[in-house]
Amino acid sequence: MLIAMGLLASCAGAAAASELRSNTGPAAVPASAAESTQAAAVAAPSVPVRVQFDVIAPAELEALIRERTLLGRWHLRPDYDPDQFDSLFARLPDEVLGLARQQGYFAARVTVSGDSTAVQVQVNAGERATVRAVRLDLEGELASDTTAVAAWQARWLLPAGSGFLPERWEQAKRSLLEAIQSGGFLRAKVVDSEAVADPQPAAVDLRVVIDSGPRMTFGKIRIGGLERYDSRLVENLRTFTEGEPYSFEALVRMQTRLTAVGYFSSATVAPDLEAVASDTSLRAVPIVVEVREMRSRRLMLGAGFSTDHGPRAQIGLDHRNLFGTGWQAETVLLVEGSRQRLFANARSPLSAEATYWGLGSSLDRQDIAGERVIRTSIYGGLGRRRVDGDGFLALTHQSENRRLEAGTGGQVDRDNRMALVLGYTHTLNRIDSPTDPQRGYSLSGQLSGASQSLGSDRSFVRAYGRARRFWPLPGDGLFAGGTLVGLAELGAVAAGSRDDIPSENLFRTGGAQTLRGYRYLAIGVPEAGAVTGGRYLVLGSLEYQHPVTASLRGALFYDRGNATDSLRGFTTYAGYGAGARWKTPVGPVMVDVAWGEDSRRPRLHLAVGYGF
Repeated sequence: MLIAMGLLASCAGAAAASELRSNTGPAAVPASAAESTQAAAVAAPSVPVRVQFDVIAPAELEALIRERTLLGRWHLRPDYDPDQFDSLFARLPDEVLGLARQQGYFAARVTVSGDSTAVQVQVNAGERATVRAVRLDLEGELASDTTAVAAWQARWLLPAGSGFLPERWEQAKRSLLEAIQSGGFLRAKVVDSEAVADPQPAAVDLRVVIDSGPRMTFGKIRIGGLERYDSRLVENLRTFTEGEPYSFEALVRMQTRLTAVGYFSSATVAPDLEAVASDTSLRAVPIVVEVREMRSRRLMLGAGFSTDHGPRAQIGLDHRNLFGTGWQAETVLLVEGSRQRLFANARSPLSAEATYWGLGSSLDRQDIAGERVIRTSIYGGLGRRRVDGDGFLALTHQSENRRLEAGTGGQVDRDNRMALVLGYTHTLNRIDSPTDPQRGYSLSGQLSGASQSLGSDRSFVRAYGRARRFWPLPGDGLFAGGTLVGLAELGAVAAGSRDDIPSENLFRTGGAQTLRGYRYLAIGVPEAGAVTGGRYLVLGSLEYQHPVTASLRGALFYDRGNATDSLRGFTTYAGYGAGARWKTPVGPVMVDVAWGEDSRRPRLHLAVGYGF
């Protein structure tokens, strides 16, 4: 019987495991012995020998003892050599004691008994150690800023009262050091640390000393990987200036800008740590930017289907360096069952203030719920791009020809409408993933208007807002892993009448991702047997998603809303049902079966991705 107990001795088992893993078998065999062993193997076939291995210990230790001790692993192998038993058995107490300490049991008592046929390991673990006191000392330039020192100390991950594990101890030191370095003190280092255990109350006192070194600043930027584009394109995407205090977050923001701007397939922005290490007097950190350019031209072909528009085909051409100016242009022809659209857009490179000029035109034809519209638009404007959203101020000339049908297709109304619209659109996306969001929110708002005195057929002011929120549900119960998704839309047009206002400024609803259980844009203002847009929109939706597999979620939802031309006697329509969400690289494929409370029939809805 072997008994092991102690406090802070090193774990011999890990070294032994490493030693054994470096060999090809259970043990190294001298050449002369190998010949005898081979002869014995020829003379008589080997019979596998098994050791009964019993462990009496807390659950978290039992699994570790079976998986990480040499005897616990090797006695199950087909090439286990019983001649090794004595050496493996002798190591076992120290191995088990080391594993107990790794789990915070510093006063553990280990008893090992048995022979080559049966072994029993018994662990009296005692109490798991907790952190009794923490002392964090910050030296160097950072020490003079008492506010910053208090803020860094508050970020310590292993406070008094928390359970102590050696790996958590190392993680806490590493996390604090990396945070200080990311905050501008790249030369920061841990100069001293200790964890002193007191076995009787099972307590640990921690002490860490970090020397921050000097606060670094941003130095010159070096750019690699450019072939077609001017370096000013990258320079204008900087989120910092030379001489500004160094911040890792600023590098991340610049890298995000570079990958989102549409010129580069990949980009990295990092400090030149070799320069920092080689010159101890260096205070301005050189920044290295490496980019990989996309092809300047791209042909886009696509096909698909949705229950809103039917079959879809698309062809387009992207040009990322128009006439060598860095302007981006796209031309797309989209053909769907109920809508056809041809549009062309162009956008200037981002300036140092993250602004850009945009212009474009489009030709649309759609036939939805009895309203046939052919519209053209030409716009120009100024935008500003941020990491989490965009703003765009534009002047748009809208012109449309509208025709309504009644009964079996008789023409009852036809008119032309025109407006010169000044509008501002702003989006804000703070979600954890653009293709599989489970947490965060997105906001979108529009404010626009037109005036008869400037050539529009009717004066109006339009406001529209949409908010979508994702809430991950906490806990380990029935709803563990689930996500609650909320959607709200509000819109209003201030005008004496909706007449003469181009239809794209009015509101309709219905269809996938809006009011399910009803046809696409089938809820609006009845007019001559068709459905047209109204001046008001109200919509709310609540959906619960529950994981079925890693890539499949089930969904239950309830939608309610309406689009109308008057708030007098305002009522809402409801739709509810169930569906599925398949995770894909371009966003979830959403299949819903909804019951329209007023339509009195089920309806299938298919869509891909969320509209942010």
